[in-house]
Amino acid sequence: MEKNSFTPEESFDLIQKHISNFKMNYKENAQIFLLWGWIMTLASFSHFAIAKIIISYEAYEQFMILTIGNYIAFVAVGFLIEYFIDRKKNKKVFSQLDSFSNILWKVTGASIPITVFLCIKLQVPPPPFFLLTMGVATTITGFLIKYKPVILGGIAFFLFAIASSFVLSENTLLITGAALICCYLVPGYFLKYAKE
Repeated sequence: MEKNSFTPEESFDLIQKHISNFKMNYKENAQIFLLWGWIMTLASFSHFAIAKIIISYEAYEQFMILTIGNYIAFVAVGFLIEYFIDRKKNKKVFSQLDSFSNILWKVTGASIPITVFLCIKLQVPPPPFFLLTMGVATTITGFLIKYKPVILGGIAFFLFAIASSFVLSENTLLITGAALICCYLVPGYFLKYAKE
């Protein structure tokens, strides 16, 4: 078996090419970024509406069931749409960066219900911790693809997490919705319409 030896310049060019390919692959996946941005934004705003309705009718015993049902419904719709989007694509080449990004988001997605469970158990509002978790994954993704709007979106998640810790419980849902718009949707649309 023959080994190829590269000059430092050739090695650097090869690395840049792979990063550039990943950026293009990620740009192709901007619709998934936008899908989950919209799904979670709508879930957050509908959770706020549920909270306001429950408070006005003083039907507090239904709050937990309606809230959990709200998120399960939105997440189920999101997974269903993502399934059909993925089936439409005929992606044959996956880079190590693609694999890392997929694992990062799967682990992040799995950590959200655990975080919410722990917050409920500890009787603290989940939004600051949700926003912090999303900020970590979004910032890492932004640095991975070297795309400033995504990096800034991730950093903005941290600021929204801090801000949400200073407001009343149900109003954190409005901050969460605003954070998702600013930190997922805006960078997602920048990514979707970015020039090659």
